Amino acid sequence: MFPEIMFMSFPGDEKYTGGCLAAGRGFFPINANGGAEPCPFSPYSDISVREHSLLEVLDSRLFVKMRQSGMLLGEHTGGCLLFNKEDDVKKMIIS
Repeated sequence: MFPEIMFMSFPGDEKYTGGCLAAGRGFFPINANGGAEPCPFSPYSDISVREHSLLEVLDSRLFVKMRQSGMLLGEHTGGCLLFNKEDDVKKMIIS
C-alpha cells in the first residue's frame, strides 16, 4: 500500500538502549501535516518539519523537556512508555 515508507516497531528494546528512543533520542515520527511527534503512540507536536530544520525539531521545546525530565530513561513493565504517561506529555505541551 505504501511501498516508499518503512514502518518499524521495537517494543521492549528499552532495556538494551537505556530507555525509550522517542523524542529524538533515536527517532521521531512525522505526521501527515509535518508535525514532529515524540512517538507514534504519543501523537503530540509543538513543531513542524515544514517550517523548521531537523536540528531545530530535535531541539524543540517538547523534545528537550521530555529528554531532560528523565521520563524516557530506564526499563518499564511493558507497553509504550509515553502512552502510559500521556497526561505528563500533555502537561509538557501546555507549559
